[in-house]
Amino acid sequence: MELMHPSPQEFAEKLIEFGASDARVIPSRSIVVEDRFADMCSAPQCPSYGLAPSCPPHSMKPSEFRSLLSKYEYALVFKIDVPIAMLMGEDRRDVARVIHELSSNIEHLAQVSGYANAKGLAGGSCKEIFCHDQVRCVVLEGKEKCPFADTARPSISGIGVNFLELCKTVGWKANIITQETTPDQVSMGMMAGIVLLG
Repeated sequence: MELMHPSPQEFAEKLIEFGASDARVIPSRSIVVEDRFADMCSAPQCPSYGLAPSCPPHSMKPSEFRSLLSKYEYALVFKIDVPIAMLMGEDRRDVARVIHELSSNIEHLAQVSGYANAKGLAGGSCKEIFCHDQVRCVVLEGKEKCPFADTARPSISGIGVNFLELCKTVGWKANIITQETTPDQVSMGMMAGIVLLG
């Protein structure tokens, strides 16, 4: 007798239970991946460029991610809504850490529930989030294994995911936020993650 594993929707509900503001199930093929988004990490250069295995140029290339994506049927897309003031300040790191934790927790739960190849992704650089107080990444230095390997996940933008298109697909309103954005202009923002199932 074949055992039934949880449906993707059950994992979406679990994400809400764990603290996500929203979680949706979409076909993985609907995720738009473009080289230009990964290229934006290098020009103009992101402060985290080259500092972590999860960010360019060390991360998976968009072409590799497109190939990987084709092997999955579903994607769980989730977000946490937060005030812009948090995203523009020191609190951003804490919010990003929660996104990585949610992604890794659901990835693990899915793997032990029958989705052996489940893969979590998250927003933000793992170096900035987990090892901001370290001069260099121990993994890139070849000194030791990542102390946060169970939690840190690849950067969504670093592998080329078009986040605005993703928001359109799931029905989220996304505001474009820059360093000049003020809470008077946009009061709320979001950080997001993805877990691939299939």
